[in-house]
Amino acid sequence: MKTDIQTIGFDANQELIDFVNDRIKHLKKFETQITGVDIYLKNVKNDQGETRVAEMKLFLPGPALYAEYQSESFRESIIETIDKLKRQIKKRKELQNEKRP
Repeated sequence: MKTDIQTIGFDANQELIDFVNDRIKHLKKFETQITGVDIYLKNVKNDQGETRVAEMKLFLPGPALYAEYQSESFRESIIETIDKLKRQIKKRKELQNEKRP
């Protein structure tokens, strides 16, 4: 699986990159046909201060899956984004199983 991590507005330390890679490995338990994932981590300044945004695009046979989440920490944003992708994978599998005779 090809993993591409891009940071926007900051430089990620190795600890954060390792955390992302570790969490991405958990997705393989739910779907074995993942061919790649694009990850965008960025700091966004708004009226309430800075928020941390995690966006992920998961490549599978068929349409790609996309999720994003923003919070005050990158760890929370990453965890929530991956949880959203897990739910999408489960829903996709359920729909595929319903279509099979």
